Amino acid sequence: MMRSLRLAGMVLALGALVAAAPAAQSDDPHAYAMRIPIVVGSRSTVQRLAIPAAALAASRTANLADVRVFDAADRPMPIARVAPAAGPAQRYDLVTLPILGAADALTITGVSLRLDGEGHARATQIDGTPAGRPTDSVILGVLLDTRAIKQSARALLLDADMPEAQPVTFTVEASADLKDWRPLAEQVVYRTPGHTPPRLNLGDTALENEYIRITWRAASRLLAPVTVRKAVLLTRPAAAAAVSIAASLPPLGDAHAAEFAMPSASALDTIQIVPTGTDMIIPVRIFGRDDRERSWTLLGTGTAVAAITSATATRSIALDGGPYRMIRIEADARSAGFTSPPLIHLGFSPRAILFVAAGKPPYILASGRAGATDLYLPAETVMTQASNGSVSSATVQAPQGTLQLAAVSDANALRRQMLLWSILLVATALLATMAWRVWKHGIASRAGPNS
Repeated sequence: MMRSLRLAGMVLALGALVAAAPAAQSDDPHAYAMRIPIVVGSRSTVQRLAIPAAALAASRTANLADVRVFDAADRPMPIARVAPAAGPAQRYDLVTLPILGAADALTITGVSLRLDGEGHARATQIDGTPAGRPTDSVILGVLLDTRAIKQSARALLLDADMPEAQPVTFTVEASADLKDWRPLAEQVVYRTPGHTPPRLNLGDTALENEYIRITWRAASRLLAPVTVRKAVLLTRPAAAAAVSIAASLPPLGDAHAAEFAMPSASALDTIQIVPTGTDMIIPVRIFGRDDRERSWTLLGTGTAVAAITSATATRSIALDGGPYRMIRIEADARSAGFTSPPLIHLGFSPRAILFVAAGKPPYILASGRAGATDLYLPAETVMTQASNGSVSSATVQAPQGTLQLAAVSDANALRRQMLLWSILLVATALLATMAWRVWKHGIASRAGPNS
């Protein structure tokens, strides 16, 4: 008991010494990966600065805790976060229009096979007669008229019946002419007793005077029909355009997959993929995960389209998910894939800060330091230094260039290998010890008590 009390006292004393110790290193702007010059406005001491994509891509913390503003004397200036503007979510109750198709269009009455003299099949013939006018029809999907909705589609809530305990894959597509369809989402839904209505995430896809089509399928024959009675579309007003930075992928190891390590701890908002070489149009899916021990999480779907001219704008793919350390671009298996690495642009949600320009100019914006302490102040505290409540807009001279993305490296592979070898060596040593003891006991038993 006394020994436990002495040990607890030593631990508490050690904790007090660590807490009272000064910081090992002061905040040094040269310890940050990215440093960008700032041009301050002239009307106010308090400046509002939109963080450029290069600084967002360099950040090593998810909440941008490693963003700083330094003056010419390397002193950090007081800063505050600017809350991002977010519109309220809205709901639209949509009537489902059935998409019908014939259940059986051809009745087969017989199959014949013609063989040559050597017994090899040279020709086949199907003796069938088209059935009369189809009398039975099945529902192949539902159509939603969303042409009047000009906002970003976030999710679909379905009032639907579906078989229990059977995974059903729902596919959501959009089209302006009911002929050419672009994929919005594909999601597997598993119904359990007392299940909630299926929610299909659309990843804030912008609707442009389009219809939405929902179809479904299963790996085997459906045990019960799927019926979608009503759909509710959740939207929000279109947010400010993402700030993006051009990036180059590492060499492809697979024509249908490109993986890279995210250079930033910030979540990707969009990704733009432009095929190169002879590649033209490739349906893609975007996945994310934190390490190789986890499964891939679907972040968004879309189409990579080559730019025909310099004025051709390729649609960015909206991503719905948090920050991930690894990103995978997967081409549709039915396509030829990528013959060369595509060009990409990484898009981040717009972020801004307030800072007090109370030091010695010029000022720099610094970003990119793992483990940095969060030094943000409340915005109202920073605004006490604004004369008449006015704020000036500062700008940055963002560096031009292309971000070089690195291939995914398994940093834990060596550690896991060493752990496995250690376990193997320990197990071998234990077996050897047990075998030696058994052998020694056997020798002693054969020698007898008189030996």
